[in-house]
Amino acid sequence: MFKNLNLQEILSLAYIILVVIGVISESIFYGVLGVHYLEYTSILDALISPFSLITSDLRVFIIVVLVMLFYYLYIRMFLPWIFKKTKKTKSLESIKSKKTLYFALLLALLVIFPSMRIGMSVSYKQKLKDKKFKNDHTLVFKSGEVLNVKKIGQNTSYIFYVQEDDTELTVTPVLDQIKQIKRIPKKD
Repeated sequence: MFKNLNLQEILSLAYIILVVIGVISESIFYGVLGVHYLEYTSILDALISPFSLITSDLRVFIIVVLVMLFYYLYIRMFLPWIFKKTKKTKSLESIKSKKTLYFALLLALLVIFPSMRIGMSVSYKQKLKDKKFKNDHTLVFKSGEVLNVKKIGQNTSYIFYVQEDDTELTVTPVLDQIKQIKRIPKKD
């Protein structure tokens, strides 16, 4: 199917896949928290959301790399070992093809990002319910108001946050309302 694609076609396909993964994972995350994400996003936000998720935390980056490595090793080493043991060489040839490897890696991408966002959103939802968020950012509004909040997320136009002892996510336009976003230093 993808055998005769040139570089431009591969990049276009990768772009579409990234947008789909970004829209699905972010929509799930914010949907669980009660926000219709597509009302607050642009195509650029959806495109960079998988990269933003990976680079936001070293643990997430390590998990993504390990899952991709596991899929690669599973297809290239573990499955051939099983097929050699059971003497099914015909099936082994189809597994060793690059198409199977690409499909497995694509499947891993399509599963890992929405799965991580589901887990994160369920955790955040419980913290919202129990009011267990600690402020990690200070928002300085153009009106002069200062607010200490827990920042849940941000895209090019909006910031998503929760105020301490609040159970609802708040969405505020960054350009129209906010003058400055400061990170509150962690206390040791």
